[in-house]
Amino acid sequence: MIVARLRFAVALFVFLGWLGWLALAVARKGDAYPVSRAQLANATHLVAARITLGDDGLPSEAAVVESLRGDLAVDAKPMILNLSSAIVVGGTAPKSGGIYLLPLQHDGKNYRIVGLPRSPGTDPADPPRPLIYPW
Repeated sequence: MIVARLRFAVALFVFLGWLGWLALAVARKGDAYPVSRAQLANATHLVAARITLGDDGLPSEAAVVESLRGDLAVDAKPMILNLSSAIVVGGTAPKSGGIYLLPLQHDGKNYRIVGLPRSPGTDPADPPRPLIYPW
């Protein structure tokens, strides 16, 4: 009986410690955004790029690459055709410039942000507003 209570106390201590660590990690990091696995799987290039807003408040098509996973060079300025129509995960257009995760697909000489793939019940094969993620 004492061994069972000791095991329970240790398990409870470990569980509460893990919950405390998660709470601390969230408090330090700030907002956590869900990232679409399917969207990232369709991308040929995963790029953290600095975007700037134009005079109209929409992102300009040229973004400066900060870090990447693909064959683009850092500090390159690829032309991203549908960047001006992209929305941030929350469902709004980017309100300020900054670094965003852009799942890109090579489209000839230019690039485009990959949309969500087809799935049962929905058909967003080419959404007009692809998602980008704050970095």
